[in-house]
Amino acid sequence: IELAQLAAQGDELDHVVVESSGISEPLPVAETFTFRDGNGISLGDVAKLDSLVTVVDGATFPDELHVMDDLRSRGWEVSEDDERTVSQLLCDQLEFANIIIMNKMDLLEEEERGRLRAILGRFNPTAQLIESAWGRVDPQK
Repeated sequence: IELAQLAAQGDELDHVVVESSGISEPLPVAETFTFRDGNGISLGDVAKLDSLVTVVDGATFPDELHVMDDLRSRGWEVSEDDERTVSQLLCDQLEFANIIIMNKMDLLEEEERGRLRAILGRFNPTAQLIESAWGRVDPQK
């Protein structure tokens, strides 16, 4: 595990960001912290999973949520038998996140912003919602 190797070097790490693809499922990413390799080492031994962050394209999310395209039609499937739809993947990502970044908010009118917040709040009422434009987020948040 590369993170374990970094930790073993003795350099103090305050935070590490693990970025997975935009089409990944959050549960397997989180489970990576509990999996033990052949040497019995777990990522959870050297790092704590603090947050699962999902970035939502505020301009297209409402439309994508209602699309019934399957992941295969977009080349996003994880395996040959993956029969999920795009909207199912989006739901999985939202339900597991404890921070949701709503990007491209500068493209939305105030009413559309409110509607997006309401939708996301229904999917995950405990997640922190952060607005952004051009992917910029205050690191303090």
